[in-house]
Amino acid sequence: MLASLFWVLLACNDHYSTKIRASVSYINMPENRMLIEKLPQTAEMLVNGSGYDLIAYIIRPNLANIIIDGRFIGINASSKTGQAFVTTTSSIDFFNREHFDIKALNILPDTIFFSFFERGIKKVPVHLNRYFTFDRQFSLSDSITLNPDSIIISGPFATLDSIKRIETEPLILNGLKTSGDYSVKIKKTSKLINYAPMEVGVHLEVDKFTEAELEVPIFIENLIIGDSLEIFPKQAKITYLVSLRNYNKVDPKLFRISADAFDIRNTKNVNLRLNVKQFPPYVHDIRIKPETVEFIIRKNK
Repeated sequence: MLASLFWVLLACNDHYSTKIRASVSYINMPENRMLIEKLPQTAEMLVNGSGYDLIAYIIRPNLANIIIDGRFIGINASSKTGQAFVTTTSSIDFFNREHFDIKALNILPDTIFFSFFERGIKKVPVHLNRYFTFDRQFSLSDSITLNPDSIIISGPFATLDSIKRIETEPLILNGLKTSGDYSVKIKKTSKLINYAPMEVGVHLEVDKFTEAELEVPIFIENLIIGDSLEIFPKQAKITYLVSLRNYNKVDPKLFRISADAFDIRNTKNVNLRLNVKQFPPYVHDIRIKPETVEFIIRKNK
């Protein structure tokens, strides 16, 4: 047993060449280029050293690390997309300066090939995918607020050009009857695109609505110069829904109901249809009575 032990000790004092697995780190990679696939994270090295030192690297592979400098990437600078390469042999000297106990002889592969795209950045609006139901007589009393309403995306130029807006994951809310704040994630459409931020805030103003009505004067539009037009009746009754908080804000002057007299000389209709041309943003489901009016026209000869 002692003889065997001495033999092992003597054998470990000798120098050997063997292959070990080393982790790979990348520095100075070009910021205006975007990789399509991941670069290798390990490489095989042929090293020489004493048996004692080699055993340590075999048992603990994380001791060996090589660094690849992106400044030495070989690319076609005039192309937006294509093949690039970087040699690993330049990392041998760096490895040997950092590791005194063993010596690197070679690295496999000696060249790493990869594909890239030219990187672009773009700001795009966010579109909320929403599916809401409300409790009886409740609805949105104001516009939905997104924070932020636009995000920054980065990725290949060719992909960014086709993106006009970014969708969110569905926000599904049922039986709403109170205002609230929610968070919703951005919907990822491509692994090549980076999104910042990945989540937006949503603010909803919900209020109880009631039905109300007003009488509003009717305006005549597009009447031929020189003609005169009498309509019957001269006012219309509008029925609408409004939230309780905005009930007292509603005024007849905020509405504009019109009868369009365009090309009235050629029409055979005896009635003119009424249209809602203007109304406050906080009213909904506007209905007009009557929907049409009778008229008498005195044409300019």
